[in-house]
Amino acid sequence: MEPVVSAAAMVVGQDLPEPTSYRGQYMIPLEVDAGAWLTFYGLSYWISPLADSQLGTCGISLISDEPVELTCAVYTESGEQIALFDNFPDPRNSTAKSFGIVLRELQDPTSPQGDSGPWVELVHGTSLTFRFNYQDSSNVKDVVVPLDFGVPVAEALDKRRLCFRLRNQPLASTRLAAQDRLRPDSKSPLMYLHGYEDPDTGYETAGTRVPPIALTRQRIAASWQTAKTTGYFDPAVFPNVATGLDEAGRAGVLQAIADLDEGTVVQQLISGGRLVVGRVETGEYAYRFLPTPEHCAPGLVLVEYYRLSSFPARYGAGRTIKTFSLLPGERTSIRVSTYKRSTESLQKTASILDATNSETESEFARTVNSEQSNQDNSSKSFEYRAQAEAEGKATWGWGSASVKVSGGVSGGSNSAREEFSKNLTNAVNQNTARASSRREVQVDTSMDVKLEQGEEQAVERTLENINVSRTLNFVLRQMNQEFVALLQLVDVRVAFFNGHAESRDEVPLTDLDRLLGDCLQPDRVPQVRAGILRELQMIPDYQGQTHPDFTQTVPLTGDGPQSGYARVNPDFVSSYTGPDGVKHTVGGIIVAADQHVLRTDGVVVDSFLGDGDALDDYSSGLQVQAVRAREVDNIAREADSRLRQIEADKLQLALKIVADNDSERADLFQRMFVRQQIVNQIDHAAVSNQPPGLQLPDPQPANGQAATPAS
Repeated sequence: MEPVVSAAAMVVGQDLPEPTSYRGQYMIPLEVDAGAWLTFYGLSYWISPLADSQLGTCGISLISDEPVELTCAVYTESGEQIALFDNFPDPRNSTAKSFGIVLRELQDPTSPQGDSGPWVELVHGTSLTFRFNYQDSSNVKDVVVPLDFGVPVAEALDKRRLCFRLRNQPLASTRLAAQDRLRPDSKSPLMYLHGYEDPDTGYETAGTRVPPIALTRQRIAASWQTAKTTGYFDPAVFPNVATGLDEAGRAGVLQAIADLDEGTVVQQLISGGRLVVGRVETGEYAYRFLPTPEHCAPGLVLVEYYRLSSFPARYGAGRTIKTFSLLPGERTSIRVSTYKRSTESLQKTASILDATNSETESEFARTVNSEQSNQDNSSKSFEYRAQAEAEGKATWGWGSASVKVSGGVSGGSNSAREEFSKNLTNAVNQNTARASSRREVQVDTSMDVKLEQGEEQAVERTLENINVSRTLNFVLRQMNQEFVALLQLVDVRVAFFNGHAESRDEVPLTDLDRLLGDCLQPDRVPQVRAGILRELQMIPDYQGQTHPDFTQTVPLTGDGPQSGYARVNPDFVSSYTGPDGVKHTVGGIIVAADQHVLRTDGVVVDSFLGDGDALDDYSSGLQVQAVRAREVDNIAREADSRLRQIEADKLQLALKIVADNDSERADLFQRMFVRQQIVNQIDHAAVSNQPPGLQLPDPQPANGQAATPAS
């Protein structure tokens, strides 16, 4: 880019856009040993067919991998307890405690019609409620599993077996540890509902969500109609739509789904998708459908918050947009029309570097998401942010790393950050190139000026070539603005996340000990904590230099042993010197720095005379004589002007002498500036003597008589 140092460019350069800033988060999963997690008694369930069973019956199997015996009570939709009968063995689980339920029976078993005869339903309604515990438990609440099948229970569970298995497995939520601490000391191991297991794929559905066996079209349609009418979204059917919003939040959600029809929602959820409604980058509510998570495995993630800041740098002339010439004495009008002619044009030409509007931010977010090499990671990022977006607490989601980072290798997360920096830089380049290519400035030359109604803003000028022998040429160039884009890491948090939004527990580093204590075995907390802090001390900047002081440990003193908490250094700053020599100081670690050039609506005009002379010798001589005449006239005018100035100065001097009453200076003034006497020629001739030899005739009277001399 060629710098322009003219006065015009310097004036324009004083009105540069303010720096823009965008904040987003990037997730890096951490690898934690399977044996490091806290474990609780988790209850999982699934449904399998009954091959050798009579019609109208359902089996229930209670499988326990632990030295405890499960207890179960089943209730109908009306709250009536259902009687269970023994002797209903499970051939696949010989050690299971099995029961049977009679769902319906023949009205007349002796009827010749047999199984096709009329049936009488013994279990009414479309749902069942199961309550589980184990023998001799102390301070353990029942685990309640409500199952709504959407169709009559007798139809949904006929010749099927519900299997429930209790085993010691990693926690599904950090809330379990808090719940366990609140129980009295005399307590049995905590038991919780882990979720539904698909017997074919092994995928798990969180216990807070409706399992696929109960997610019927009727259930989805009924929940959708309730949501559209009241603004309440059943969390079991729509777990990624926040509940408990205020009136404005509910109105925003309802407005976002106003054009979403019931058929689309039903088909998406039946196909394994889920509805996500939350705030997008512009702050407005929007919906999207994402695939259902495939597991409930616990995990820790680094949630890194980045800020993308852009600063205006050099300003100079760019491409030539128009050239035209004026012949000697010719006149024309020009009209400069910029790309800022309508709302649509502004949307297409806006860039995140110098504009902050909803269209620009949405386009940038789409570009960032498209840069993700693994769309499953993008889906995980959406899942993680779903609840926070709906509550208006989240910033932009800029993806998730594709692999877990081993805590035993220092700097293992740097490759993930490098990939993220590359993706975001590519997104900025695409956004900038798209906007800049559409910033067209048109210059039209014509003798007529056409005025149009609308929002278009144009500048009109009339130009004339006053030269009589040479062509006047004009060159118009569009001005370019250079921006320095800095991507800086400003904050780091740690979160527990098992792939489902309900499990999200994000904390700042100051609360890291609490989080680790709620999800890890006590003896593994120091090791994992040290690994996380060591990882954060090995983050390189854009020059490859690490900054161990980005995080710090603040000591605490008191009656107990000395300890401390970790935090991100609030005073940490980084600097970058741009191509124009200006130093930019920002908070956090600068992990990427780049320069981008954008076209602007400014136009710089330059002119020059053609080298050819269109006059012959005679015409040139006339021009020379005309110039000499002008020079003589100018000399005369200048001399006359000097004389007038001298007279004015003399008058000022006289007035000053009089004001000072200085007689000596007044005498000198009269001697120096002698006043010329004014002579009246007529009066002088009347009173003077006749010259010698000159005889004047006697005057004659008017009546012809001689004049009488005066006495």
